[in-house]
Amino acid sequence: MSATKANPQPDNFQVAVATLVKLEDKFLKLAEETTSGAAFKQELLYASTAIMNNDYLARCAVSNPLSLRNAFQQVAACGLTLNPANALAYIVPREGRVVLDISYRGMIRMAVRDGAIKDCIVEVVYSNDQFVYKGKRTSPEHIFDPFSEEQQRGEFVGVYVEALLPDGRLYVEAIPAREIYAARAASELWKKKQSGPWKDFFVSMVKKTAIKIARKYWPQGSGTLDQAISYLNEEGGEGFSTKDVPAEVVERYMGTTGVEDAEPPLEEVVQPSAPTAVLEQAEESAPQEAQEAAQQVPKKAPKQQPKAPQEATVSADDLPPKIVKKTATLVQRAEAQGCWEAAVEYLSNWPVDYRNYAMRELEAARYAAATSGE
Repeated sequence: MSATKANPQPDNFQVAVATLVKLEDKFLKLAEETTSGAAFKQELLYASTAIMNNDYLARCAVSNPLSLRNAFQQVAACGLTLNPANALAYIVPREGRVVLDISYRGMIRMAVRDGAIKDCIVEVVYSNDQFVYKGKRTSPEHIFDPFSEEQQRGEFVGVYVEALLPDGRLYVEAIPAREIYAARAASELWKKKQSGPWKDFFVSMVKKTAIKIARKYWPQGSGTLDQAISYLNEEGGEGFSTKDVPAEVVERYMGTTGVEDAEPPLEEVVQPSAPTAVLEQAEESAPQEAQEAAQQVPKKAPKQQPKAPQEATVSADDLPPKIVKKTATLVQRAEAQGCWEAAVEYLSNWPVDYRNYAMRELEAARYAAATSGE
């Protein structure tokens, strides 16, 4: 009996590896298009080792091969190695699916490579630490014993992200513990079971959440990090559930609250152009509304009329005033500069209701511009 019970494990492993092997052409093509530099054979070895050492991961890979393929192709797109020694990204099982879990170190690596920042540090602050916040353009004073146990440092009180921007300026984003806990409470990953990485790797999740918040105030890079964050939020379960999410938490993630002259102007956020491969990936991962809208963007000699805007299901009265104002400003800048595709890409990480409202406003503006001959 013991021999028959042992048979399914190697079978699952072999089937999972065979699924990955078939992805070689797509993997190499995606790595070339995104210039990520990912090496197929090397990453196949790391992924196979992870599957071999985790029976649950092997079962998820076989029962949900689509999630396995998506996770492995994310490796090609983001260019983060699965080498466990680098601690940048991992193939992990989550809720019966295979997910590419990107660490906070991996997110920093991507931000640097994208050109959004030159360097970044993320530190968690505890009640027994000496911490003095000095504003968004000056390094805080943070004194603590790095060799002490977390329990000796006291209660978790917050986290900060200090980034060196491309122009040489510092940007410091400090996030209090209450906002981290609010973000955790609103996430799908925590609401379902109150377990998983938020329980087993709390500090790492705190740092990832802090980077997601701070990223909204960094200059626009190639978009690879934003796509990775979108994948983590949607496929990895790290994003917000669609119901009962505090508006202030969503706004914080979107970068619309608590900022004192820190948010880059929309001219920087909505850029007229972006790498073709990155835009193509964004269109594939965006909602259907965004894909249709992107296909209707007029080129230099527009001949094709966009479709009329759809009837709104969520009105401005249902949304926070700051979201409505931010949407209006985004539409005005996109209309003035003609950078509709970049505006669609910028909206790809917004929560569903906010994104759908903003997309309808963009559609209406494009339709009005095209039908008036502009």
